[in-house]
Amino acid sequence: MSVNFRIAEVSDQDAIITIYNQAVATKGSTADLTPVTVAQRQPWFASFDPQHFPLWVIESNGETAGFVGLERYSDRAGYRHTAEIALYLDADHQGQHLGTQAVDWVAMQAPRLGITSVISRIFGHNQASRHLFEKAGYAHWGHLPAIADMTGFTADLEVYGHHF
Repeated sequence: MSVNFRIAEVSDQDAIITIYNQAVATKGSTADLTPVTVAQRQPWFASFDPQHFPLWVIESNGETAGFVGLERYSDRAGYRHTAEIALYLDADHQGQHLGTQAVDWVAMQAPRLGITSVISRIFGHNQASRHLFEKAGYAHWGHLPAIADMTGFTADLEVYGHHF
């Protein structure tokens, strides 16, 4: 399997939103409760900077398989070297170790980007993502109980982190 990471372009926005909306439907990895549009996510797309906080498309055998981004954790200056990772895989590409490759990719890129800390916020019930980040050396940095009203259930939020 050939995997490639490349900076996302405007032409990738439809595919990225399609993948993101798959996650919305599962209630497993985002607190958005209804599908979003490309237009609604324009501020989010605009927040990425290839030089410091990039958004990458994950390609597997020439197909868009997912995306991974380093989002600015906070606009406060003291957090300028801290990023939050966003990682989403297309349902047809899950279970192929692309998540592991994406987390490893970010680990290799973080120092070059001036990122010294990466945070991952994961729902407590998302065991696959928790295992992925634990396996990659992320430590459990926090627990926020019953913080997300997911319409039908309340979800805990686990915070994982890694220093680079």
